[in-house]
Amino acid sequence: MMTFIERSKEGKLFTTLFEEKNTEQRISDYHQVLWIEIHNPTVSERDFIKIQENIELPEHHELHQIEFSNQYYIENEAIFLTANLVTVSFPRPENHAINIIVTSNKIVTVRYSDPNPVKNFLDQFKVKSIPFKSHYDLLKMLLQSFIGKNADILEGVGDRTNYLAHTLSGGLGKGGLKKRESRLNQTLIEINLLESLISMSYQSLSSLEMLINYLEQSLIPNLIDFKSIERDLFALLKHADYLNQKVEFQLDSTLGLINIEQMGIVKIFTVLAMIFMPPTLIASIYGMNFKHMPELDYIFGYPLVILGIGLSALLPWVIFRKKGWI
Repeated sequence: MMTFIERSKEGKLFTTLFEEKNTEQRISDYHQVLWIEIHNPTVSERDFIKIQENIELPEHHELHQIEFSNQYYIENEAIFLTANLVTVSFPRPENHAINIIVTSNKIVTVRYSDPNPVKNFLDQFKVKSIPFKSHYDLLKMLLQSFIGKNADILEGVGDRTNYLAHTLSGGLGKGGLKKRESRLNQTLIEINLLESLISMSYQSLSSLEMLINYLEQSLIPNLIDFKSIERDLFALLKHADYLNQKVEFQLDSTLGLINIEQMGIVKIFTVLAMIFMPPTLIASIYGMNFKHMPELDYIFGYPLVILGIGLSALLPWVIFRKKGWI
């Protein structure tokens, strides 16, 4: 699906689907289009762009190639740029690649996945006028919106890490073993989610940083001022590093709590074994089937043995309790 994006006289952006215009009207109005947003381009859409701009739209697999020369290049005076963007944060993080083509008078964005990473940007300027002089200003604002999306994600991650830090500082809390295990499992799941978000956001910011560096080298100097964007990128990358270290520390803390919980369970079984070992020894002795056992003829033999078993269990309990082992 191909969408034409133009600016009205009031300065607001409005969209028109490619299918809604006949061929003659498409071509006559094409010079007024500032931005073409394409999702899963068809053969006819590819041919239309080929005729109008003399460029080949990249295939789906080309957006996922990791070589620098395949992500950033110039073809027929058009600049091809690929950015990895976080499109979904919850419940499962997702990132998708989008190709941005900068021509002499237009922007072309090509994507092969939903949700649309530029939808929020378009919705924002459908209701208010947008101050820009050329499509280059529009490109700068689009990149700023991508960076702003990553900033929002990192802010959310920061809030969740602060909440986790407060939770972990209180230990496992009260409740039975099952409740504590459930809390630990939920904590590990959330830490894994936060780590994925930070990793994807860092990857997105890094791709945008390389994109802007290449764009600065490819465009005429001073055509777009990227200084403010570069400052934001630098700050966000540093913040992502900080959050990653914080999440790693919380993971170590959670694993430490799990080890403490497991050691506590093992300690309980060890103490119980030590408590029941003397009674078991006494019961084993008097459970032997020898013919001559003097204690069998004692009138008070049975109650004395029961008393001995009770005392042998109570004595270790008192000693362990006094030493603070249980």
